[in-house]
Amino acid sequence: MTGYIERSASQIAEVLTREGLDYTQTKAVFKLARTKAGLHAPKEKRGSPARLTLEEELRFIDQAYASGGQTGLMMQVLLESGTRASEFTALRVEDISLAERLVTVTHGKGGKRREVSIRSKLAQLLALHIGKRKAGPLFVSRQSRQDGSAPVYTRQRIGQIVREVAKNAGITKRLYPHLLRHTMATRLLALGMDITDVQKFLGHEDLSSTRIYAETSLAMLKRKFDQVTQPQGQALIRSIAVTHGEVVGAFAADLLSGDRRNLT
Repeated sequence: MTGYIERSASQIAEVLTREGLDYTQTKAVFKLARTKAGLHAPKEKRGSPARLTLEEELRFIDQAYASGGQTGLMMQVLLESGTRASEFTALRVEDISLAERLVTVTHGKGGKRREVSIRSKLAQLLALHIGKRKAGPLFVSRQSRQDGSAPVYTRQRIGQIVREVAKNAGITKRLYPHLLRHTMATRLLALGMDITDVQKFLGHEDLSSTRIYAETSLAMLKRKFDQVTQPQGQALIRSIAVTHGEVVGAFAADLLSGDRRNLT
C-alpha cells in the first residue's frame, strides 16, 4: 500500500507541476476530484450532548423569573420552544398563534420555516405578555435606539442573560442557549415523542443530528427503569402527574431516576 501511495503521489505531483497550479488551486482540484469520485469525509463521532438535569432546569427558570418577569418568560420560551438563539431573537408577535399554541420559526437554519407546539400554560403566559399588540418583536429590549425603532435582543445578549441567570442559580456547568435546546430535545424523547417528530421540532435536516439525543434518552430511560417501576416510585409519579400534569410527572421520573437510594 505504501508503494502504491508513493507512485500515485508522484504521478499527481507531475500533473500539478506540468499544469503550473499553485497551492490554492490544487486544493480546489482535489476537492472537485473527491466530489466526482463520490468520496466524503467520515462523520466525527460525538459524545452525548450536555443538558440540564431537572433540578438545574427548575433552578434556572426560578432564578430567571426572580430576575424579572420578562427575563423569566424569555428563558422559558427559549427552553420550551427548542429554538436556536438566532431564531429566538427573530421571533415576532405575528409568529405566535395563541389559539393553536404554535410558534412559527420563519427563518430557521438554512432559511427554512417550521412550526413548534407549546404548552397551554406557556401560551397563557405569552397572551398576557403580548396583550393587545398585533405586530412587532415578541420581546423588546429595554435599551433604546437612536432611530426610535423597537430595540431587539441580539444573540450575544441572550447568551449573556443565560450565563448570568445560570451563575445566580448556582449552576456550575457551562451554560449557553444551545444547551437549553439540548435539554428540551432529550426531554421530549424521554417523554416518548417519536424521533422524527423531534427532528421536525428542532428543524434538523438530517435525522442523524437528532439521533444523538435519542442515544442520551435511551441511557436515561434505562437508569429510570429500576427506580420508576417500583411500587412506591410509581405511586409518587402518578401523584405528581395528577397534581401538576403529565409533563411535570415525567420530569419527576427523571429526577427520581437520579436517586440511587432504595425506595422500598
